[in-house]
Amino acid sequence: MKAKILHRALSEKGFTLIELLTAITLLTIGLLGTAALTAGVVKGNVAGRNVSTATAIAQSCFQENRRVGYTSAGTTGCTTTTTNVTLGGVTFSRALSIDSATTNLKTLTVTVSWTEGTAGSKSITMMTTLASGT
Repeated sequence: MKAKILHRALSEKGFTLIELLTAITLLTIGLLGTAALTAGVVKGNVAGRNVSTATAIAQSCFQENRRVGYTSAGTTGCTTTTTNVTLGGVTFSRALSIDSATTNLKTLTVTVSWTEGTAGSKSITMMTTLASGT
């Protein structure tokens, strides 16, 4: 009778506790790695969206100044005063400066800055030139 019980116990297939703990540990490490990767991708997407938005804000300022022309650049529409623009829950600060040191040319410089959570303060600067007669 004891031989039957012993033979039956040895012939049963299954996982041991050590095998189960090893599998759970490996699965946990894999899932934590995936979670960290996902967090990095989300941060990258937010940063990319903010840079694209800041670029669009600067471009709209340039377009407005091209529309009003050389003589009115910086006085109507997108002016040289610092302006805050809120898009997508982020507040962007737009500053326009105009350098007219060269005769018949104005260099427009737009700096757009914003705060990106724990990444801190970010900014982009773009420049274009307007010629008189435009």
